[in-house]
Amino acid sequence: MTFHCPRMDESAQTNMVIKSSSIVEDYEVRWRKSLGTGVSGPVRLCIKRNTGEKYALKCLLDSKKARTEVTLHQRCCPHPNIVQIYDVYCNSVQFPREAVARSRLLVVMELMNGGELFDQIIRERHFTEKKAAAITKQIVSAVFHCHSLNIAHRDLKPENLLLKEKSEDLQNVTIKLADFGFAKEDVGLVTPQFTPYYVAPQVLEAQKQQRLERSGLKTPPGTPYTYDKSCDMWSVGVIIYIMLCGYPPFFPETPSKQMTPNMKRKIMAGEYRFPKNEWSVVSDMAKDVIQRLLEVDPVKRMTVQQLIHHTWLLGEEAPELALLSPAIMQDKDALHEVMHAHAQQLTVMRTPDTTFQLKPLTSAENPILKKRLKAR
Repeated sequence: MTFHCPRMDESAQTNMVIKSSSIVEDYEVRWRKSLGTGVSGPVRLCIKRNTGEKYALKCLLDSKKARTEVTLHQRCCPHPNIVQIYDVYCNSVQFPREAVARSRLLVVMELMNGGELFDQIIRERHFTEKKAAAITKQIVSAVFHCHSLNIAHRDLKPENLLLKEKSEDLQNVTIKLADFGFAKEDVGLVTPQFTPYYVAPQVLEAQKQQRLERSGLKTPPGTPYTYDKSCDMWSVGVIIYIMLCGYPPFFPETPSKQMTPNMKRKIMAGEYRFPKNEWSVVSDMAKDVIQRLLEVDPVKRMTVQQLIHHTWLLGEEAPELALLSPAIMQDKDALHEVMHAHAQQLTVMRTPDTTFQLKPLTSAENPILKKRLKAR
């Protein structure tokens, strides 16, 4: 690994100071210690030399998009439910198998030792609706903060909800929102970025209208294809749904593609169910939250302000009966296959001409999707 230190840079648009000194002067970087990969770059472990404290280091190729990500993430900090940024460096770094060094933003962030939210839910011996409501409070706190700054995250999904520390009980953990790779200031968002099980109807409409315009066809009057923070609220609704039952409300029945026409139709029509086997122990309050978050019309969809004041989050009335979701999510291979399809769809949206082939449901033997099919 080689380093070259370019001159000091400061973004004129954001007043975001980026250090030009070499990161290795302040941190020992464990380049071989991978902590994961975000939508826009790998994450490594680093240790501050003067304190010995450990941090996560996100490596982004320097670009306007990368600087926007860092700027919006920084703007949302500090907040107890958002991963903190501590330092940002601009260094030339040459990774293995690269012919030359490339300019990269090296973002020193809070280390999240507890892993992903859904992995912790799977480990829970007695996961209840009350615990799901407590988790939702933390997620909504982060979303409320972002939205109050007029920033839409646009990639709300379980993989981006991380635990500060490992714990035997979810009631004792801090959950933080990570990865602002698709975040934008909400001034009429026009670039559809999504993961299929979490995508809002107006995002699909935006995609449809953009295809029409690229084909030289006029967009019908009265059908603007911008979308906004309400998309984040739709995603919150999907996350709550999965926490309470173990499977997503929308899914591709025959996933030869990441999203079938029928799946798009269901999302845009708001077609989903509460199958009795898993939902008989769930309160009407929780179902009301989901129904109002999965409202197709973004104007009618519950806002983050309304959700904060909903009875399900305000009181202690959520039932403490054990849910079936941890057992359904127990098959990690099946769960990861579903989550991997989400990540692939994001790639499809960034490179529209790229196609992916998933195994047919019969050969994939995915119990989560099979169980959802049986519940139809």
